[in-house]
Amino acid sequence: MLHLVGPVAANVRRQMKPFLALACLALVTSIAAASEACSEAYEKATAEASFKACIQAAESGDPDSEFGYALILWSGHGRAARPKEAVEWFRRAAKQGKHLARFSLGVFLTDPRAPPEIRNLSEGYAWLVVGGSTDTAAQVKQRLSAPELEIAEQLAKEFAAKYGPSR
Repeated sequence: MLHLVGPVAANVRRQMKPFLALACLALVTSIAAASEACSEAYEKATAEASFKACIQAAESGDPDSEFGYALILWSGHGRAARPKEAVEWFRRAAKQGKHLARFSLGVFLTDPRAPPEIRNLSEGYAWLVVGGSTDTAAQVKQRLSAPELEIAEQLAKEFAAKYGPSR
């Protein structure tokens, strides 16, 4: 295991945290976070029946399937990645209280590598706060201007009031 110390090490750990979190997210997802059909479609691009079942379950409003479908859209997994659509499906699951969807949405909306048309630091920060990801939210907060932070904090209050706690 890599052991880092000192101010440079702290900066490296801080920068790596969102990416390590995404790796953990992928692991959790492959174990059990999404519906069975979405998990199979995520793992095997050739599982067309599972992919169609995943879409159907997501469209019916199942938050686990919405999340699983969003992950497939985000990553592609043998298909063309569609990050803009993925964000919409993450939002659907996040609004239903899906903790991993809130965290994923917060990370993806604030990731500098994300397509510019989906990046939104204020909304990402709000989802991280509502999802209880305080460390990651604190990192994003440092990147926000005063007006962006005001918007972000207002969004976090609105999301918490409207969508409730994470599940």
